[in-house]
Amino acid sequence: MIRELHSRGITSYTEPGLGPGGADSLFGGLSTDNWNAYADLAAGGELQARVSVLLLPAPMGGSAEDVRRGLAELRRPESADPRLLRAIGVKIFADGVPPNRTAWMSEPYPDGGHGVLCVHGDTPALQVHELREMIRLGHEAGFQLGVHVTGDRAIDLVVDAFLAANTAAPRPDARHYVIHGDFISPGSLAKLAAHGYGLNMNPAIKWTISDLMDELVGPERSAYQWPVRSALDAGVRVCAGSDAPITEPDWRQGVAAMMLRESKASGRTSGPEQCVPLADALRAYTSTAAWQDFADDWKGTLEAGRAADLCVLDRPLLNLDPHEITQAQVDFTVFDGQVVFER
Repeated sequence: MIRELHSRGITSYTEPGLGPGGADSLFGGLSTDNWNAYADLAAGGELQARVSVLLLPAPMGGSAEDVRRGLAELRRPESADPRLLRAIGVKIFADGVPPNRTAWMSEPYPDGGHGVLCVHGDTPALQVHELREMIRLGHEAGFQLGVHVTGDRAIDLVVDAFLAANTAAPRPDARHYVIHGDFISPGSLAKLAAHGYGLNMNPAIKWTISDLMDELVGPERSAYQWPVRSALDAGVRVCAGSDAPITEPDWRQGVAAMMLRESKASGRTSGPEQCVPLADALRAYTSTAAWQDFADDWKGTLEAGRAADLCVLDRPLLNLDPHEITQAQVDFTVFDGQVVFER
């Protein structure tokens, strides 16, 4: 898998959830065993990537007690080289996803229903309390929090929970972030910016299923989905990722999607006011992503004294129409000063 990423010019990535909460998901692919496998690779000098891990103490549908028990079972492991492998955060699932109508929304879906939170609790009020407690526990344990959340109502709750946890136990520079944030509201964007928290979006999903979203949430909300331009204008640090295997781990596809906001199926532009220029799109995969990793002082930009992780393309991106970016080929990839892929 890492060799495949090298062929795409990728040298750093995030594992979005490994731990006891993943024991029963995706054939055990999110289990603690995979953290141990990474640690063995790193100890043996065989890990040729920089991997940031979000620990997963509770499963989807879990509880605050699951988080408490999971963190006790899986304390922050030590790595032989923290620049290769580091567990710096905790992953929490807040709600579902729009295609399943499980994103928790303020306004109903066209065919009814508002979606749901996916945490323990028999009523929405109990679930709200449970989610707040899960976030508080992760914050007070000293972890960065990455919360999977997509609906605007759920995002507002998560952002307010970040702020409440920090008010009760102040932690400067915690760098909590919203994962996905499909329909994040202007109010939540302002709060994230004011408190130094981030947003990690998945632009290639827009490219893949934007026409479907028109039917699911209506054209107005669909056009707003993934509001990268609004987030940047609000002063939020925006990262981008693939959510692989939901879309391919291909930054070129993501960059093009952020610049175009087009549907793969129809070529129709959805929400052109949310398009961003090339430089902003590239930062979401490089320097801002390094900030999310607490590594912006040693990687993420090409400067003397920083990690020699880079890829060289067969053509300058600045000269390309955004539609042509996905056609750019990676000529070679350098990791820690060594060529690890050559076309």
